[in-house]
Amino acid sequence: MSRADRRWRPSDADRDRYASAISEAFAEGRIDAADMESRTALVHEAKSIADLDALVDDMPPPAPAPTHDPPVPPQHRTRRVLLVVAALAFGAIVLSGIIGAVLFNTLGDEGSSSADPPPVAEAPVAEAPVPEEVPPPVDIPLPDVATEKLGLFTEAGLNQLWAAADDVEPSNLSLWPDRATLEIRSGTERRSLDRVEYSGGLLLGHEPYTDLPDSRPDDEVFFSWSDVTPQAVLAAIDGTPAVSGAPAGYVIIDRGFDGEVNIRVYPDGDSRASYVRWDATGRQVLQ
Repeated sequence: MSRADRRWRPSDADRDRYASAISEAFAEGRIDAADMESRTALVHEAKSIADLDALVDDMPPPAPAPTHDPPVPPQHRTRRVLLVVAALAFGAIVLSGIIGAVLFNTLGDEGSSSADPPPVAEAPVAEAPVPEEVPPPVDIPLPDVATEKLGLFTEAGLNQLWAAADDVEPSNLSLWPDRATLEIRSGTERRSLDRVEYSGGLLLGHEPYTDLPDSRPDDEVFFSWSDVTPQAVLAAIDGTPAVSGAPAGYVIIDRGFDGEVNIRVYPDGDSRASYVRWDATGRQVLQ
């Protein structure tokens, strides 16, 4: 699945996979109990697959399998001890010889000219430290994604849109088979509308659209998602071909001049001047 598709809204199966990955990290000791509880709670609040990715991307990777050196037989340990003792004895002999040579040279040079200074020993050159080898980055496998992109002229696609936009207050909803545009109440202090695009189970950013005049009260501008159901919209879409002779091209849902929520279905290939009007329950309104 591409990174763009990871903006889709996760299914219950996706959330279960990510929650299992977090529980496994806790069982292996890579995260503590508080971290596991926090990440698991956020799994159920995630709005997209990318949100779920962020909950596992920063977890420590699994520890590599430990390696153990084979036990040393007793005879090998005895041989090692003898080798260490022999090396120490040899070192002592060499050190004694060096000290004797230094004393001999010092006593022999006492009668020589004082103008000749004793040689200065060169300071040992410190070896540059060997940089530690940095282990390569470990890729944490992400759970499989089972999300499907649903068409909006289906009940499942409409239910997915209603769930994704449940926390915004709509003024106008325009539907096409594969996408939607919403005009919603702005989150700023100004009384205005924002425009939001919807696709694949996600609301894709807010853009300022227009200010609202004081002459239009809220109950003439906005409607709630409970005012009209996906089933009513689907009934209007499915009923349009019998009335207009053509399948539905796109749909607009808003409040009419009478204050009622209405569904206007525009036949495919037709102009905006001709549409079939339905009420919020999915019954045709004769014009």
